[in-house]
This record gives sequence, C-alpha cells and structure tokens, in this order.
Amino acid sequence: MESAATQGIGLYQDSNLMHQPRSSPEISRPSTTGRSEFQNETTTLKKEQRQPSTRHPKIREACFEDYTQIAALQSRNGLATRSREEWAALWIGNPVFEQRRGQWPIGWVLETEGGALVGFIGNLPVAYSYRGQDLVAATGISWVVDPGYRGYSMSLLGCILRRKDVDFAIGTTISANAEQGYRALGWSRVPVGAWDKSEFWITNYRGFSESVLRMKSIPLSWALSYPAAAGLFLRDKITGPGMTADRSNSRIEPCGQFDSRFDDFWAELKHQNHNVLLAVRSRETLDWHFQYSLRRGKTWILAFCEGSRLSAYAIFNRQDNPASHLQRVRLIDFQAFRGFEAVLPVLLGWGLQKCREQGIHILESGGCWAVRPGLPKIPAPYSPTLPSWSYYYKANSPELRTTLKDPAAWVPTSFDGDASL
Repeated sequence: MESAATQGIGLYQDSNLMHQPRSSPEISRPSTTGRSEFQNETTTLKKEQRQPSTRHPKIREACFEDYTQIAALQSRNGLATRSREEWAALWIGNPVFEQRRGQWPIGWVLETEGGALVGFIGNLPVAYSYRGQDLVAATGISWVVDPGYRGYSMSLLGCILRRKDVDFAIGTTISANAEQGYRALGWSRVPVGAWDKSEFWITNYRGFSESVLRMKSIPLSWALSYPAAAGLFLRDKITGPGMTADRSNSRIEPCGQFDSRFDDFWAELKHQNHNVLLAVRSRETLDWHFQYSLRRGKTWILAFCEGSRLSAYAIFNRQDNPASHLQRVRLIDFQAFRGFEAVLPVLLGWGLQKCREQGIHILESGGCWAVRPGLPKIPAPYSPTLPSWSYYYKANSPELRTTLKDPAAWVPTSFDGDASL
C-alpha cells in the first residue's frame, strides 16, 4: 500500500494508545461534494499542533463522513486522493461489504482530543475460495499518519489483525517504508512470485527514454531521449526476438465489459483449482473491482474463446506515473482452464501491440506472478529490483497459517487485494 505511516518512526512507541472503537454507523451513499474543506482541515490541525494536549489520541472506527479529513490527511502526506464517490465505492457495491453491511468497519482513524484526524488505515474486504470454502480477507489500504503521530502507526495496522471475523489479512501494495511494520507484526511474504521485482517490455522507446531522463532530472531530456531510445531499441533487437500479436486469431475477443460468460468461467475455474487459494472472480466482483477504470477506458479485457465458451482471459490496466510522465499498462490478471495455459503469450502479444499503437511507453508485470509452474515462460527484457516485497499476508487460524506456507496453495496475481484498484 502507498504509505506515509512508518517513515522514520519508532515502531514500539504505542503502548499507551487508547483504543476506543465506535459501533458501525448506518451506511448510506455519501454526498459528492468536492474537496474545498481541505484547507480548513489543515488549518484546524495546525492550531491543535500549536496547543499540544497531554492526552493521547484515540483510535475509533472510520465512517464515510470522515472523507474530507482523510483526503486532507493523505494530501498533506504526499499520497494520491480519490474523489468522494470513488473512495466510498471501495466499499459501497463491494460484494463482501454489502453482505456484511453494518458489520464491517471501513477502517480506523487516529483522532486527537480536538477531533482532528491525524491517521487512517482503510479496511477493504476481499472474497477468496479455497477447497470449497468461502474465505474473507481484510486488506489494509491507504495507511497514513502525520509525522508528529507516527509512534501510533503500528496500533492502526494492528486493528486489521484484531478482527476475528476474517480468515486472513493481506497487503498487496506494501512500500519500503511500510514493510518494516508488517514484518514487526509477524506478517509473511507470499511464497509465490517475486514481489520485489518487476518485468516490463518497452513499447515506445523515445517516450520511455524521456520519462526516465526526466525522472533523473537530466537537462534536455527531450533531445537526449532520441539517442537513448536508439540504444535501447538496438539492445532489444540484439538480445531477443520480441513478441508479435496474432490479430487474425478469431478466438481472441476484446470485451468492453464482463458478461455472463465470466460467471460460467469462474464456476469452472474454481472447480479446476479446488486446492489453491483464489480471489473470487465472479462477474459481480469483477464489475465492482474495475468499474471506474472501465468507465475511463483504462482497462482492457481480452478473452480467448472456444465457440461461445470462454476458455481464458487476460486483464490489462492503464496505470501511468504522472510525476515522470511515464505511460504504463500493467498485466493485472490471467486465468485459463487446464490445457489453455499456452494462450498467455498470445494475449500478452496482443497487449504489447496495442501499447505500441497507442504510444504507451511500457507494458509491465509487477511481482513476476506469471513466472510459476504451469504457465509458459515468457522472459521480459527488463526486470528491475524494487525497494520492497509488496505482497504480505497473515492468517488468523493455525490451520490456515500452516496451509498458506505451502507455495502450492497460492496462485497470486495483481488482481489480489488493492494492487489494481
């Protein structure tokens, strides 16, 4: 998760924190007013910091009415914010949340005596299937604490683990600053994939080169991008043949939405993968998960069909880096029935070609999740190491804890948790 909660803190300074939970409020669709209150919230916080209290801040359950203060908290700590509607939609419409309406806290806030919010962690419910059982995972999202209160960060994270109505907890976007906190509380690395690495293919050499030069603050990045692009292009030509798309394959079908075939596909996929932990991919769940990115044209759904039967699919998602002007598409998910695993390079080649046509700089697969037994090997030309292992978990029961230590129980992808939300 993107986190400003653990930067430069002492991890064990929270023993006197008052934990004061509040019963879950009645959930209704929140107002769609804008963020004009951000400045007022920051002013209030500064006044409180000038008049420090001897009392400790308290932890309480978050509610939708906290949006303005939470967004202001994220903004002043350098994290991206969502609109009120999109933030609330992380829970409203979420199939697991709707099933537990009124019984699932959307998260927890750290609140000062004067009512200012100085910390937050979201609590996102995610459904899983394993050996015929329906499991629920809690995903901590948007963990953020103001600098003066970061000694209380671990208590916020601990709220995720204290709930007994979840089977396990996961974190799928854990930053280098947050990783220490997860490890201190006994979370484990997911044993499949390489979640401290990324694989990518360059699909626009000049655009990619300029974004890298810009990120390194090199002057004349636009002019220097041309020779840099030529060098990268020659390198890729020499080291590998590259991948091409077979657009003539009539069994490949781009989809504008998730239709009823995805429910049929999920029922069979679950049956064929009885002994592995799978995030639920029903049509209802997929619609909720990708609703905003589909609406904005940032999600590509690519199906592989045998007649009218869906046999495999891949999901790509546009996730740019505005700071460096990097245009990026990520391979989020690939699922296939037995015997159709070899479709992966075909669908990936289609995605690469579409990136080239649209001038997108790279196609990336984070966590190297596709490098596992049963899937064809597709070596990427670039595989940088990242600052942290981004995918951790912790099971509540001893039995599940033992089960999840076995790599054979896992088939993780970037669909898991909040990695593609």
